Amino acid sequence: MTPTVAYVESKIREFNVLIFDSCLPPIPVKLSHARTFLGKVQYRKKRNVFGKISGNTDFLMRISTMFDLSEKEQEDVIIHEMIHYYIAYKGLKDSSTHGKLFRGYM
Repeated sequence: MTPTVAYVESKIREFNVLIFDSCLPPIPVKLSHARTFLGKVQYRKKRNVFGKISGNTDFLMRISTMFDLSEKEQEDVIIHEMIHYYIAYKGLKDSSTHGKLFRGYM
């Protein structure tokens, strides 16, 4: 299946309730023709006046349309990216991109 923005947004709302206890605010979604990733969450680090990181901002979820995934596989990609979003939104620290904290949520 080829995902649409409407489909991805509806799945984000559904999984936010089912998995994340409705704690995540809506995130903008953009489709991509990337061949290097299935999905990606991007954001900027927010810094205070002293240059210290005080959180994250400007979240964006990108989903590639270049792969013919089943609906289940597409849902898994969305959930995977939502875990990244959750960790970044909450400002949690992990040992690596797919570290112990991430794997614990998986």
